[in-house]
Amino acid sequence: MNNVIGVMSSAYVHYDLKDALKGISDAGFKNVELATIPGMMDHVFFDPNDVRKSGKLCKEYGLNLLAIGAHERLMKEDAVENFKKCINVANDMEVRYIVTGTGDVKSKKDQEKFYKEISILGEYAAKRNINICFEIHGDWLNNGKIATEIVNKIGMPNIKINYDTGNVIFYGNTRPEKDIKNALGNLSYIHLKDKRGGYKVWDFPALGEGEVDFKVIFEALKEYEGPMSVEIEFDGKKHPLKEVDEAVKTSYLFLKGFGLVS
Repeated sequence: MNNVIGVMSSAYVHYDLKDALKGISDAGFKNVELATIPGMMDHVFFDPNDVRKSGKLCKEYGLNLLAIGAHERLMKEDAVENFKKCINVANDMEVRYIVTGTGDVKSKKDQEKFYKEISILGEYAAKRNINICFEIHGDWLNNGKIATEIVNKIGMPNIKINYDTGNVIFYGNTRPEKDIKNALGNLSYIHLKDKRGGYKVWDFPALGEGEVDFKVIFEALKEYEGPMSVEIEFDGKKHPLKEVDEAVKTSYLFLKGFGLVS
């Protein structure tokens, strides 16, 4: 493995962008995925006058902006135009990866809407050399097998899978150590997320403090050369900034033990 590894800024969901960048940089990481989730958090600036501000702040903290995690936008009434804004911002900041979920897909009619709109967005992103990475997230795209079926049906080379090692347990009731092989041919991004407890138990600690066997995961990914982000979500409650920083540092040291960061 020879991967670029960063941290998703959503670990700092209750804190501002500078707090997130400082904690990630101080831990030793060199890359970051910035999260933007309407109504929850926004570490990305969409105002035309400030669009490059996020990227500049990343550089000030010695971090490369690796990806934008743009969630909770698809399957909405204004999904296409809203997501195009994310693509435009990514392009302006020279970011080549956007990680997202499918949105709330429950019926065949929902699927028809999803496939119609993602074909528009996939083409729009491709013209800007941007990859859309669908995360294992939600009750539809909830494991590697289904994710592969969905991206194969979309059939666009710039639309692949973001495999989330914790979400596949939470949403799919599936062990990532066995399931990840189903996604290997269609990966463009990885979220390294640990997990305690089983299906629908919200507990995502620092790497190495949960139940995911990352030795098995990394062995399965030995031929994968794409980007990765560490994702830490704790138990969904607000944790002191010091505790968040410590979890990020713990995750860095865990990865260092595998020789994946220096």
